[in-house]
Amino acid sequence: MADDTSDTGLARVADWRSTRRSFVAGVGSAAGLGAFTGTGVAQRGGGPGRPGATYFVYRENGQYRVTDGTGVAFRTTADRRAEEAFQYAFDAIPASGGTVVAAADTFRFGGPATLGDDTALTGQRGTRFVGSRIGRRDDPLPSDDQENPLPRGHDLIRIRGDDVAVTNVEFDGAGTQLDSHAVQADDATGVLIGNNRTVNGFQMALSFTGCENVVVRGNEVVNPNWYGITSRGAPEGGERDLKRSTDVVVAENRVSGMKFNNIATYNVSNFSVVGNVVFDGGHSLIACSPAQQGTIVGNVCRNLNKFGGDPGGEAGIEIEYKETHLSEAVAGTPEATSYDVTVSGNGIENCEVGFVARTVPADPEDTAAREGRRPHSFTVTGNAINDCAAAGIRIRSGEAGVIATNTIRNAGTPIDVDEEYTEDVRRDLNVTRS
Repeated sequence: MADDTSDTGLARVADWRSTRRSFVAGVGSAAGLGAFTGTGVAQRGGGPGRPGATYFVYRENGQYRVTDGTGVAFRTTADRRAEEAFQYAFDAIPASGGTVVAAADTFRFGGPATLGDDTALTGQRGTRFVGSRIGRRDDPLPSDDQENPLPRGHDLIRIRGDDVAVTNVEFDGAGTQLDSHAVQADDATGVLIGNNRTVNGFQMALSFTGCENVVVRGNEVVNPNWYGITSRGAPEGGERDLKRSTDVVVAENRVSGMKFNNIATYNVSNFSVVGNVVFDGGHSLIACSPAQQGTIVGNVCRNLNKFGGDPGGEAGIEIEYKETHLSEAVAGTPEATSYDVTVSGNGIENCEVGFVARTVPADPEDTAAREGRRPHSFTVTGNAINDCAAAGIRIRSGEAGVIATNTIRNAGTPIDVDEEYTEDVRRDLNVTRS
């Protein structure tokens, strides 16, 4: 069929392509957006989906197009300009909210697209967002297999509004290693990042900074450069980096192949890291640096490949005070130190250290910091720690902690507590095996 080049709309095209019919019908069913006519026009009601407007973004005849189901509202050349189509759709969402649905196709971005308030972005099986390389710069800490300068990229999706969701999209970093996120949320309340996949780059794959009520669930994150799921922002030291977030859930994700931390919950409080599978990382696989009033429960952590050593050794799971991870808003406050953290029911295997609590001042000679800024009121119970060559559990600095009912097998030192920089760390009913 000939391409419809008029702006009078798809509603008039009785033989709209079957691929488009299956696209909107399938997405309507999956996302609860209601029924569709044979021409792909949405019928409101009849589903549990997000209320408000719905826009569809698809690729056809060398163009990215946007429709609300009654007409082609926007079109642009399909050549690294997908952000233009998605930005049009995001901007078209009214104050009452709505959903932008991406077709099961590849969309190539030349820059970021930004979501505002009350907007859901969802893909379907086969939806793929691909970034671009925009230059090179030096990584301050290249790994042995990296050669500076490294390729720079850009964010694909930015969240800059409240009550926002990004789901069911595969993000491809196009080999970029610096200055790029697949999804980056900043100063937002009510954020869901779920059931996505990130591949082939990004400095930090899924990132939230200065946010409240964040859920990052069911994603697969493969081989970003620095961090997989993180409360940091790229580039390091930028305006959005290391801003404090609260009420955070990171659950049921699979994260592998990081140079630094697979899951880096820095400067967070009221948090839960639960049921994740994390492996093949360069620094500690799950890091709270610092974090308060939270739980790290039921995660599987394996195969830590040491990239660079901090005092005490890298670990499957760590809680710490680390001076270089503090923003000006947090430095010198109680939130600069990790406390009230429960680490329970995790499986940790083949890491230099299974669990570590420590203090890392900017000046390594500042031993006073290990007394005054040490993690406190933490509980480490019921973990299975296997094949950790240096130590099963290592407390380099800490106060008012409990280490109990853990099972530790084949560790260089099962439980290693530095008596000089610890106080009231109780050890009970742990089982060690060789």
